Amino acid sequence: AKIVPAVNQVECHPFFQQQKLKEYCDSKGIAFGGFSPLGSPGRSWKDKDKDILKDPVIAEIAEKHEVTPAQVCISFGLHCGVVVIPKSVKLSRIEENLKATQVGLDSKDMHQLRGLDRNLRVFTFPRLMVDGMTPDIFWDVKTDEVFTVKQPEEKRLETEN
Repeated sequence: AKIVPAVNQVECHPFFQQQKLKEYCDSKGIAFGGFSPLGSPGRSWKDKDKDILKDPVIAEIAEKHEVTPAQVCISFGLHCGVVVIPKSVKLSRIEENLKATQVGLDSKDMHQLRGLDRNLRVFTFPRLMVDGMTPDIFWDVKTDEVFTVKQPEEKRLETEN
């Protein structure tokens, strides 16, 4: 394409960090927008073991900083250079989300949060898949696994310091 997109808006949260895609976007000057930074806790199809806001590592970091698990998740995205897009219709939650900009995660926190990446998509869009198609085929997981961007480790370390 001749026109580079300004923003790539994708699902991004501690369990699905999309580091390779973020690095690619950075290398092309594309802003990386992350929707569902809390893992969409209100979704009806969620599994209890996939509830980001109840993760013990996130809870421990939240307690350490005297903030909510949601604020830790939002702050983590911001510390990683993600344009974080949390959804809420409640004024109290919107105000709480804004306070996440004041949460100062340290390098230990960032290292622990980086370790939560499970490549776990919350949104799989099954209605878009044709009969017999699996999420791995739909999302082309094999291609994603072998994709690399030059200097990914250096970029990742910059966000952790």
